[in-house]
Amino acid sequence: DDQANMLLCEICEFPEVDVQMQVAETVALVEKKIYLHEEDEKRAENFWYLDTGASNHMSGDRTQFSELSMTVGGTVRFGDGKTVPILRRGTVVFEAKSGEHKILTDVYYIPMLKTNIISLGQLEERGCKIVLEDGYLWGYGRQRNLMMRVKRSRNRMYVLNLDKAQPVCLLAKFDETAWKWHSRFGHLNFHALRKLGKQQMVSGLPMIDHVDQICTGCLVGKQRRGAFPREAKFRASKVLELVHGDLCGPITPATPSGKKYFLLIVDDYSRYMWLVLLRSKDEELEAFRKVKIAAEVESEERMKALRTDRGGEFTSNEFKAYCEKHGIKRYLTAPYTPQQNGVVERRNQTIVAMARSMLKSKKLPRRFWGEAVTTDVYLLNRAPTKSVIGMTPYKAWCGRKPSVDHLRILDVLLISRCWVHTTRS
Repeated sequence: DDQANMLLCEICEFPEVDVQMQVAETVALVEKKIYLHEEDEKRAENFWYLDTGASNHMSGDRTQFSELSMTVGGTVRFGDGKTVPILRRGTVVFEAKSGEHKILTDVYYIPMLKTNIISLGQLEERGCKIVLEDGYLWGYGRQRNLMMRVKRSRNRMYVLNLDKAQPVCLLAKFDETAWKWHSRFGHLNFHALRKLGKQQMVSGLPMIDHVDQICTGCLVGKQRRGAFPREAKFRASKVLELVHGDLCGPITPATPSGKKYFLLIVDDYSRYMWLVLLRSKDEELEAFRKVKIAAEVESEERMKALRTDRGGEFTSNEFKAYCEKHGIKRYLTAPYTPQQNGVVERRNQTIVAMARSMLKSKKLPRRFWGEAVTTDVYLLNRAPTKSVIGMTPYKAWCGRKPSVDHLRILDVLLISRCWVHTTRS
């Protein structure tokens, strides 16, 4: 009884399935801490094992699913070396004791399993909180509301008895008043409908008591992507261990010297920044090379990793070859996901906003944006940031406190003097 891993998954006869499907996504899972058990026992329909060793939600009961994706397939290899097919991936809807529906997504349908498994690791990855204490497993949602409390069984396992709930078809329930008004109000949630009727905010609406169901249209149409974490899981422990890069532009009008872009490099540990103005994207590699050399000489450290988006300037063969030659590990964001490069993206936003404010306050021409963003980076390196506690990025990078008594207000006269000085030089 104490060997809980051996009891989690039990193998059964392979059912007749539709093999003439178009698989667009193939997965190959490895569950080293789960074993198949080949005893002929009945399938436990409503019992779900809460497992810290499983890396994915899995079920062998097709009736548990309210929705299945026909384009997902693959295999899973268990800890005893056996490999079985994965036929689908779908969604399971449970009905809580309060009558409210709870949705479990990304559940793999593996017909050869006799048991249902909920991966606690996958729940925690989605923002839930799991606590094991005093013989109970406590599960909290993203808003830290209590979702489940499961008592530890005699064989030291946590088994949850869940009642499956199928999404309600709106056409089948159209004769009910609640569903009728749910449709009339464009699938407005039932809590809002009940509030309208209870507080008599409108006339002609009856009292709605049906508040904890989910219709098929709402289940499909109101899904949204999960929120990105506010803080990165990894933070560099020393300078140049990880740097972030991004190219901003084209910016119009061009600067007096014809620059339309700027390359921004941010050190993850110190949040110290470097900015280089560029005429075109093909100058990006040379600019990055100069920043890298200068930073390595100044810090006496080697640049180890670079995180960027998938822009062509960062994915070119020349840039890739340069990074491989100097041992720089690459981290590329997923397509259309700038949040994964949030450090430099937020800095870009701050720099552009400061530059716009400086130009607008002094009524300077927009073509001087190059001087403005360069000044902003200089100032931000000497300004406090939440990511570096108790010091400025300059102090974290250089190891000494910066002096600011030389700062002046950026205006036309100052830019003109700098421009004349640069031209004469």
